[in-house]
Amino acid sequence: MRSYLVFVLLLAMGGVFVVLQVTRQPERHQVTVRAATSVDAGPGSGAGVQTDAGRRHEASKRGKRGKRAPDKKAAPRMKRPLRVASLGWELLAPGVVANGGATPGKDSLFRKERLDVQLMAFRSLEELEAALARGGADPLGADVAIAPLPELVSALERLRALAPRIFLVLGWSHGRDGLMAASDVSLTRLPRGRPSLIGQRGAAETFFALFMLELAGVPASRVRLLEPKDKLSKTAQLAAMERPLPSGVSVGDRKFVVTTADATRLVPLVAVAPEGLVKSHGDALAAWGQVWMEGVERLQRDVPTAARQVAALKEAPHALDLLKRLGQIDPAPLMDNARLAGLSGRSALTLAELFRRSWQIWRESGVLSSPMPEQIPVYTGIMAAMVHTYPEMVEADPARTGPASKADKEPAREELHTLLTYEARGRRPDAAALQGEVAFLAEVFGRAHLEVSVRGGLKKARALVEATTSRYDITHPGRITAVAHHGNRAARVTIRVGQ
Repeated sequence: MRSYLVFVLLLAMGGVFVVLQVTRQPERHQVTVRAATSVDAGPGSGAGVQTDAGRRHEASKRGKRGKRAPDKKAAPRMKRPLRVASLGWELLAPGVVANGGATPGKDSLFRKERLDVQLMAFRSLEELEAALARGGADPLGADVAIAPLPELVSALERLRALAPRIFLVLGWSHGRDGLMAASDVSLTRLPRGRPSLIGQRGAAETFFALFMLELAGVPASRVRLLEPKDKLSKTAQLAAMERPLPSGVSVGDRKFVVTTADATRLVPLVAVAPEGLVKSHGDALAAWGQVWMEGVERLQRDVPTAARQVAALKEAPHALDLLKRLGQIDPAPLMDNARLAGLSGRSALTLAELFRRSWQIWRESGVLSSPMPEQIPVYTGIMAAMVHTYPEMVEADPARTGPASKADKEPAREELHTLLTYEARGRRPDAAALQGEVAFLAEVFGRAHLEVSVRGGLKKARALVEATTSRYDITHPGRITAVAHHGNRAARVTIRVGQ
C-alpha cells in the first residue's frame, strides 16, 4: 500500500513538472558586451588607440561619409580649443572649409564632432616650430602642425624634447617641388665631379632634388649645396625650386627636368603632434582627421569658392595664388593612410620608409648630424583607429574616383622618354631587398613605366618582376616589365615617363 502511494505521488509530481516546463515563460537576460580593439601602432608609437564597440556602432549610424547630427549632451572631446598650424595657407584650406573659417563658424563640422578647432598658417618652418614648442594651451601656440614630411624630419633634432609623432597623412605634393637643370643637363646626363645644387637647407624641394640625384647615381654627400644668395649660385647648373616660382627669381637657362608630378608619392603632407597629446587625446585626433577629410571633399567640389574663403582670412594670399597652389596638392584618403601605416603588410611605400629616406638624405647632406632614431617617430595607431571607426571612408578614394584620364593610362611606348636609370649597389644585392626597391620605385613614380634588368639574362629579370608583383600590392603592376641587361651592375631599373 505504501509503495503504491509513493508511486502515485511521484507520478503526480512528474506531471506537474512537465506542465511547468511547457507553460513557463523563459526569463530574458540582457548582457552588455564591451569589445575593445587594441591597435598595433607600429614602431615608436607607444600604446595603440582603442575603439570600442559603442563607437563602431555609432559610426555605423552615420551613413555615407561619416556624417551625423551633433550630440548636444555629450561632453567636448577636449576641454580647450585644438589649435592647428600649417606651413602655408594652401595646406590649411580643407580645415578652413570644414570649420567655416579660421575659428568655428555656424556650421562647423568640427563642432559637430565636439571639437573647437582654431587654425593658423605660417610662412616659415621656424615659425611653425615655435608654435609647436609653445603648445596648444598658448593662444599663439599649436597642438598639431601640418607640413611636408621632409621639412618636419629636418626639424626633429630641434623638437626632440617634445617627442613629436607623425600620426596622419593629409595630402601629397603633386608638381609642387622640382629639380631644375641647365639646358645641357638632365638626370641621364649629369655634370662630372661634384655637382652644385642651389637649395634651401631643410626644404621639401631640396630633399626632392637630392633624392632624384641619388637615384641617378650621385649621393647627397657628393652634392655641393648652395644657398640661393651664395655668390657661386649663379654658375650652378642645378637648382631645387618650389612651384609656382617666386616672383623676381632668376633661373637663367635652367628648366624643370623632374617634379613631384612625376614622383607623385614621394613627398607626403603630414600632421604631427607631441607624443603626450597623441596618447591622451587619440580619440579627438581621430575625429579631427575624419572631419579634415570631409573638408577635402568639400574643397574639391568647389575649389574656386574654397580659395576665396581662405583668401578672405587675415594675411592669406590672393585667391588666384591659392588656386595655383591647391592645384599642386593631391588628397590622401583614408585608404592611402591604411597603406602607409602598413596595415595590409603588402606595401613597400610606408610612412616609416619615407621617414628613413628623408633622414638619410638630410644626414648625408649635412642638414642633420645625429644618426637615425632607434624608433621611427611615426604613430600609426590613429590611422588604424580611423580605419576601424570609419570603415565607410576606406571605400572612398578621391584620388582614384571617376573615369581614368589620358594621363592615368599607360602611355604608348613611343611617347616615353627615359627620366633616369637607377643601378642597384653591390655585386650581388639581396633578392628580397631588390624586390622591395623595385616596388618602392613603382609606387613613388605612380604613372611611370619601369624597365627592370638583371645580370644573368631576361629569364632572371622576369622572375624578379613576377616575385615583386606577387609580394607587393602595386598600383597597375603592368607598368613593370623585364628587359635585356646591359652594363656591369647586378641590376638596374630604368624609369620612363610620358613626354
